[in-house]
Amino acid sequence: MKKHFGHRFKNLHMWLMLAPYLLLLLIFGAIPVVMAILEVPHESRTNPDGGWDAFNIVLHDFRFLPAVRHVLGFMAIFVPLTIIFVIGMALMLDLKISQWKKYLRLAYIIPAAISGPVAVLVWYAILQPTISPFKGPLKFFHLTSNTQIWQTKNLVFIFALMAFFAVCGYWILIQYGSLQGISTEVIEAARVDGCSALQLAFRIKLPLIKKYIIYMGVLIFAGGLQLFVEPELLNKGAYQGIAEAWSLDQLSFELAFTTGDFGGAAALSLLLLFPSLLGALIVIFKTDMFEEAEVTSKKGEK
Repeated sequence: MKKHFGHRFKNLHMWLMLAPYLLLLLIFGAIPVVMAILEVPHESRTNPDGGWDAFNIVLHDFRFLPAVRHVLGFMAIFVPLTIIFVIGMALMLDLKISQWKKYLRLAYIIPAAISGPVAVLVWYAILQPTISPFKGPLKFFHLTSNTQIWQTKNLVFIFALMAFFAVCGYWILIQYGSLQGISTEVIEAARVDGCSALQLAFRIKLPLIKKYIIYMGVLIFAGGLQLFVEPELLNKGAYQGIAEAWSLDQLSFELAFTTGDFGGAAALSLLLLFPSLLGALIVIFKTDMFEEAEVTSKKGEK
């Protein structure tokens, strides 16, 4: 009886710790999704008869396919560049014990403290040949005028750079932390067997942190899919019209607050939800992310 009571008491502690997250998930996750689903069939200027035809109308909007191409092009640069760079830097940071590591970790996290709006201003100054602190490199590539840089065709690369420097710092620290969780006995045994630093990285460390790399990839993908702040600020602030409905989130914003098509905006938002949800399901069911928790749970049951 006492053991049963203790088990129930532990469960109560678990639910109390989980309650704030569940509350926030309900308020800012589940309820908005339900509201979006209910909003889709409402009548609007583009969908006067209402109904679920809102999805078809959004998919045939002349701005939809260009926005898809922009976002996919952005992610084709941003996602692999970030994952490769982060893993490479984390492995190098984990390579050798040094008193300088704490300062390096601080240096990595500083760029991550720059928010999206500030990043736009920073990169605007960096890529403005007349005021840039990197006038030399820009001049080397014959970039002497802002009109050569700030063009719609270049925005994929510019936004990819902005996003890369905004997130890579804290992901390096996160992946460095995952490397610290590898057993020192495993590392020492590999070194005794004659593993070089390169073999140790690719054959031992990377397979052991695979689930964290997949998790990072899914979150980076989901974040890139929701690109909004950078193109919107550039379009409304620095260069008006340069990034009109450039990303899918921008298009959703335009549908809701310019066209007044809240049903179409809700439909597009739900379409954007599916890839992120699919990524989350991949992490849960196709990796061993929760394997340790399952083992612990089974031990507790015994």
